[in-house]
Amino acid sequence: MKKLLFIVFIASLLLASVAGCGATGEYDADEGMSGSRAAWDTDMASEAIEEVYMEKVVEAPAAEPAYDTPSLVYAAERLIIRTGNISMAVEDTRAAQATIEAMIEGMASEGAFVVSANEYGGTEENQPYVSMTIRIPAARFDATMDRLADMAVIVNSSNESADDVTEEYVDLEARLESMETARQRLLEIMEEARNTEDLLQAEQQLTQREAEIESIKGRMQYLEQSARLSSIFIELQPYLLSQPVSDEWRPAETARRAVTALVDGLKGFGDFAIFFAIAILPWLVACGLVIFLIVILVRWRARVRRAKRATRKASSNETTSD
Repeated sequence: MKKLLFIVFIASLLLASVAGCGATGEYDADEGMSGSRAAWDTDMASEAIEEVYMEKVVEAPAAEPAYDTPSLVYAAERLIIRTGNISMAVEDTRAAQATIEAMIEGMASEGAFVVSANEYGGTEENQPYVSMTIRIPAARFDATMDRLADMAVIVNSSNESADDVTEEYVDLEARLESMETARQRLLEIMEEARNTEDLLQAEQQLTQREAEIESIKGRMQYLEQSARLSSIFIELQPYLLSQPVSDEWRPAETARRAVTALVDGLKGFGDFAIFFAIAILPWLVACGLVIFLIVILVRWRARVRRAKRATRKASSNETTSD
């Protein structure tokens, strides 16, 4: 009986061991399959990502080269201030001025405007001279200069100039960024200040930085506006052959001009006489007296010499006769 129980116990242990090994093998198999599946999924994801990346690389355009030099960074956005001067003769200066003003009005939506317009030298019969200063969009500078030249009968002079201020503008941008950083740091210092002295010093520095920032911003705005709107200075002269020939004779006006010229001449002569009598005549009198004294002295010496010669000659003759 004891042997039978021992055999049953041993058999039970064997069955339990066999069952445990089977379960462990099944678990290891499942774990291996899961690991293989995870690895396969990872590989598939990597391949998918790589395919998508390759597609994007193929479809994406070539990247522009990066430059650190400011002049190259802003090469496409250069600030150039253009200025033009034109002097021309036209048939009718007033009509030409009206045409220019109408042309500027047509570009008013783009910021164009007439800075100044002056007339001088005109009469009822003759046309005036006109000088104008206009500001136009930089993109229309060449076309405007050509249109002005087409209005002229004769273009007396025309010149254009361009000033590249890109380097100055880039430098101002860098200075502005530095100043704003310093201002922000001063604000932080003011918030952390623990005594009045530190606060006052920071406030003084902040005021100075803000003034410099405003100055830089003003200069940058001026450069931007000058580059956006070009300046043209215009001189309009009436064409001589288009002016009417005057056939009026005004003898009274001629006589008045003659009398005016006579009076002006007498005034000039009187002014010269007064100036001569006061500033020049005394020197002439003094020089004359000196010359007169020199002449008298020379003549006296000459007479003395002649007298001495005559005396010696007389003495010589007396000696010879004896």
